[in-house]
Amino acid sequence: LADLLRCLHAFQLPYAEQSVRGGTQTDRSVLLRHEPLLQRTREALLDAVRDYVAALPAPDPAHPLLARPRDTLLIGGSWSVRLAAGGFNVAHSHPRGWISSAFYVSLPEPEAMGPAPAGHFQFGAPPVELGLDLAPYATIAPRVGHLVLFPSTLWHGTVPFAAGERLNLAFDVVPG
Repeated sequence: LADLLRCLHAFQLPYAEQSVRGGTQTDRSVLLRHEPLLQRTREALLDAVRDYVAALPAPDPAHPLLARPRDTLLIGGSWSVRLAAGGFNVAHSHPRGWISSAFYVSLPEPEAMGPAPAGHFQFGAPPVELGLDLAPYATIAPRVGHLVLFPSTLWHGTVPFAAGERLNLAFDVVPG
């Protein structure tokens, strides 16, 4: 999967208006491609999302995550992010999604990544330009093969790391 995703990172510079700094993001919906490996990956990831949704608390019409229908789940967009040494994602959210994700495909060895929280995924800290100076309320150390799922409206980003490559596959889920 890592080799296939690397081939899709054809551009040398990030797109404008993306959260990627020090790396690249693919330009099309990766999980809608026809390669058998990506189709199998899509189904496995959707199975994990279905389990996540099934474990959510009961529907609550006043809650932004729990109010949404759960019968049909669709991928609203998917992409891969490849970061190099010093790369990171600035804090952002996905207002068009319902559930967002990060699936870790390739990571530097821990000693190359740098001391924690280098390379970690963080929740809750708003973009610096808002001037709110709020610390993240949770971080997750990335692990190859680990899928992180979270509400799309939640501010999230990553911490720069020292060396190596950090490659992930991300997607947003929307109710059908």
